[in-house]
Amino acid sequence: MSTNAGQGRLPDFIVIGAMKGGSTTLWGLLARHPQIFMCEPKEPQFFSREERFRRGLHAYRELFANAAPGTLAGEASTCYSRWPHYGDVAGRIARALPDAKLIYQLRHPIDRAHSHYRHLMEERAASGAEGVISFETALAEIPEIVDASRYRMQLDQYLAHFPRASIHVLTLDDLRKSPARTWSELQGFLGVEEVAVEADVPVDNASGIKFARGEMRRAIRRARALPAWAAVKRIIPQRLRHDLRNWLLRPEVASRLHRDRLRRHQESVGSLDPDTRKMLLAQLDGSTREFEDWLGRPLPEWRR
Repeated sequence: MSTNAGQGRLPDFIVIGAMKGGSTTLWGLLARHPQIFMCEPKEPQFFSREERFRRGLHAYRELFANAAPGTLAGEASTCYSRWPHYGDVAGRIARALPDAKLIYQLRHPIDRAHSHYRHLMEERAASGAEGVISFETALAEIPEIVDASRYRMQLDQYLAHFPRASIHVLTLDDLRKSPARTWSELQGFLGVEEVAVEADVPVDNASGIKFARGEMRRAIRRARALPAWAAVKRIIPQRLRHDLRNWLLRPEVASRLHRDRLRRHQESVGSLDPDTRKMLLAQLDGSTREFEDWLGRPLPEWRR
């Protein structure tokens, strides 16, 4: 376990991805373990965002300052496995944390890619940017969507710096179908005492939250532009207005109040076309087979 001196500490392990592969569920399991501290925010993205990396390791250490002595500290940033779109993240991690353990949680590569696309479209809508584009257009314009599903290519970036024993791979299907065994193996990899996991692991799904909160922020801005807002400010104390804004932006509140607009947005994105799925299966078949060879077990469900 880490014994770094100075303010804060460095993490002992990192969940490197994959995006839309169940990392939120995994983060929750790890954070509830009594011997593990997971930093917040969930995805600090220190090694992938230039403006954050420039702040230096002292700023990164502060994220783990509240980790109790004798515990493991970790973080989970899924953009760490989206090479080459975020640069040499693996090299940066290796230079800063040469003894770190890495966790790579994966999902069916085609389902992950389509979920990645839906996430990007939700971000567009939440920010008020241009409208939704088709999945097929996104595949042509945003190569990161497919590259993040080339799991062996992403893994190779880390194998150039870390021994195989430092990398633990699990799949979302593993966690869903065999949660006790999968959780036990992960705890063994990290070297923490084994605690039980519920029989049915809830798979967190944050779909729609960004869109709903974006809609709520725009509604709040419109309300503040109304002539009556000056009277509201005189009547309602600032603290209460602040608390009300925070309540309105809570995911469950924003999603409920903007349910119809959220539904229309999700319908506009649409489902995965069978022909597009077949095309992607063929395109990623070689990568999937190479990953199976490295993993040492077949993943037949990833070929359907």
